[in-house]
Parts: sequence; C-alpha cells; structure tokens
Amino acid sequence: MKFRRILSLMCILLIIFSMPIKVKAEDEKDQHIILIDAGHGGIDGGAKSKNGTIEKDINLAIASKLKKKLEDGGYKVYMTREDDSQLAKKKVEDLTKRCQLKKETQCEVFISIHQNMFPQANCFGAQVWYASNDKSKELAEGIQESLKEQIKDNNKRIAKAAKDQYKILRDGYDGACILVECGFLSNSEEEQRLKSDEHQENLTEGIKSGLDKYFESK
Repeated sequence: MKFRRILSLMCILLIIFSMPIKVKAEDEKDQHIILIDAGHGGIDGGAKSKNGTIEKDINLAIASKLKKKLEDGGYKVYMTREDDSQLAKKKVEDLTKRCQLKKETQCEVFISIHQNMFPQANCFGAQVWYASNDKSKELAEGIQESLKEQIKDNNKRIAKAAKDQYKILRDGYDGACILVECGFLSNSEEEQRLKSDEHQENLTEGIKSGLDKYFESK
C-alpha cells in the first residue's frame, strides 16, 4: 500500500515538473508578434473592379482569415483595422499611423494585404513586395514561393523590393515588412476567386506557410 502511494506521488511530481517545459515552449512561440494591415478602409476604398468589387473589402476578409490562422498557429497577432474604418481622414496621416503601430506593437513581422489592378485584364497572380532590409527580403521571397506552391496557378511572379513605392514599407522599421498583392481585380476570373472563401483560405495558408519557414530558419 505504501509503495503504491509513493508511486502515485512520483507520477504526480513527474507531471507537475514536466508542465513548465511545455508552457515555456508555447510562450516562446507566442513571442513572435505579427501586425497585419488590411489595406485601405473607410472612405478610402482602394481599387475598384469594373464589376464593382472594392479592394478594401477583400483586403479585410483576407486579413481577418490570416489573423485567425496565425493565432491558431500560436502567434500573437495585431491588426491595423478590424472593420471598415480608417486611422485618419487624410491618406498620408492614415499611412503614418499604420506605420506607428509597428513600433507600438513591437512586431517582428508586418504584413500589408492588398489587391492589384492593371489595364491589361489578362494579368494574374499574387506578388510580394518588401522593405529595404534583409529580413523583409528573406520573408518576401519565402512567402512568394509558398503562395505559388499553395495556389498552383502557374504564377511566374517574383518578390520585389518596394524601393520608392508603397509608403507603408518606407518608414525604416527594423522588422520584416512586406506587402502582399493577393491578385488582380482587373482580371475577372481572378476577381471571382479573390471573393471566394476557398481562395482566401488558400492565400492565408500560403502566407502562413512562408511565415512558419521564416521563423524556423532563425
């Protein structure tokens, strides 16, 4: 009887002392802070397709799905907006406030979600742009490849440096900062896919896969 009590006590102690290891591992992943920016919002609708699809709505839908997917994966996630709103009435002030959130959240990664438009209706495919630092370039190239693998649409686009484009990537923030143009609203077929939950989930899975690989390499 005494032996059983000792054995039970040892089992309890073993469980107790093993728990902090698991908690610590989860806490370490929780330290990866991601800031997701759903581009445009409020009176700034962004691009608008000939069929009336407004970019800001697609951006928010994809950003919201990405937030959930990343949180389910153990990341700490913030968003610049979670509804149809803007951070300031003037465009420049709005972008400045979005950039300020990088510092306020101390994010390791900033991901801005957008949609593309082009005069030629046959253009298609997601493309990732990155800020002028090595972290951003590495993340962008990884996510670009993950998106191709996930979506399988014969997309030949490559990740590109933003340089003098995209003010939101030109604030000099030290973290990995990228902008994902998820597809072309000017392409009617891709526009319909971009509006579908299935394609939005595929996009977010591709982004998450690239993000996971980025942190695994550290």
